[in-house]
Amino acid sequence: MPPDSSDPARAGRPRQPDLDHRLEVAVLELLRESGPSAVTMEGVAARSGVAKTSIYRRHGNRAELLTTVLSNAIGVPQVPDEGEVRDKIRAVLEQAWRQMDDVLGPGGLAAIVGNSDPEFTDLFRAELRPYADALVKRIRQDSREGRLRPGLDADGVVSLMIGAYLGELVRRGKVGRGWLDRSMEMIWLVMAQP
Repeated sequence: MPPDSSDPARAGRPRQPDLDHRLEVAVLELLRESGPSAVTMEGVAARSGVAKTSIYRRHGNRAELLTTVLSNAIGVPQVPDEGEVRDKIRAVLEQAWRQMDDVLGPGGLAAIVGNSDPEFTDLFRAELRPYADALVKRIRQDSREGRLRPGLDADGVVSLMIGAYLGELVRRGKVGRGWLDRSMEMIWLVMAQP
């Protein structure tokens, strides 16, 4: 019986981690530099040195390729259970900001802000959602348990936190290392118990 051709990991053809890594690097470089429109099968093949046929063997189309790469690059949020409330919130916020900086870069952020590629925007939002949801959950729980201001608008605070990154990027063209702590300091005034 012939192997099932619908199975992406076909029998007899072992995966080559080096090829997968080269594809991921190429996709992220193209995305950061020029936005999602640069992430074409031809562009990825040229940047990675991997033949288009090999790319199509792994990913049926551009959307599959982007989904896989973003999912691997973004990962799963790590929400600390121990420590001071402020430190836990900062840790998750730092992870969310990393997605915007390391994964999207200027090209990807421009595409999301301008919604120039709605399919990509939806894809990234879906991948970032666990980070935002983890922050909202953490803030709500700490507010209910009296460690933060009672009745705190957790969704609004998370939008402020993400907006602080984007605002600094728009104003200065980059987000400096100390901006996360400065932002936390200002937002903490809204969040802390009176």
